[in-house]
Amino acid sequence: MVNFWLTLPLPGLLASLVLFFSATAAILVWLSFGPVTGRAVQSLHGVVPPTMGAVAVIFAILVGFLASDIWERERGAASAVRAEANQLIALDRLAATFGLPRGPLDAAIRAYAAAVVKKEWPSMERQQAAPDAEIALDRLFEAVEALPFNAANRGDLDRLMASTALDVRAARNRRLSLAQDHSEDIKWLSVLSLAVMAQVSVALVHLERARPQIAALAVMTGSLLIAIGMLAAHELPFSAPLPVSPAPIAHVLDVVPGG
Repeated sequence: MVNFWLTLPLPGLLASLVLFFSATAAILVWLSFGPVTGRAVQSLHGVVPPTMGAVAVIFAILVGFLASDIWERERGAASAVRAEANQLIALDRLAATFGLPRGPLDAAIRAYAAAVVKKEWPSMERQQAAPDAEIALDRLFEAVEALPFNAANRGDLDRLMASTALDVRAARNRRLSLAQDHSEDIKWLSVLSLAVMAQVSVALVHLERARPQIAALAVMTGSLLIAIGMLAAHELPFSAPLPVSPAPIAHVLDVVPGG
């Protein structure tokens, strides 16, 4: 359920947050001053304001843990994409530096980069890999193995080219791993539950009159929407609504010569 909500388009994700927390705030106002439960709830009058502060502190600590996971995952995703692009360009530059035939190798590099951008990026939005990219990567390894190394430098250069190609695979594996990773549902449920508890604490310390309670709940609810909405938008680094860009790998197609 939480994972489905996190993959909604940005307008749907934010709208669901607004509806949920607006509904909880409205229910709290109705419970506090409604004809059925108002008298019983108002008998709790006297709860001191520090109660709200304690709940807010606990909520902030949990949000901090969740935010740390999300930012670390997003930074790792962007770093993996840059590393993958850099290693692809390095393969082309190594071949050029040592005078190796670049035609088949460059064609394999471009084919892999195109498969990643056009096929694998849409697949990663569904937290899946693309078979076309895997096939293109295998052909890139074949192109590296087929390079005609000179006898004088075959050993070192062969190992260097193979190591660079393996770094491309390692970066791709890291990227795919992060595309399928997300925060545990229990963390999100804890944050959402404590957000509701923060609204309850605000309602409890404003039982004198309805208008001050509504104003306080509006401020608290708006703050919750900003914090939780920002985290939810960045939860899945390669999925909507704010995916990591494939621009570094797309740039390979501009740098590595075609034809």
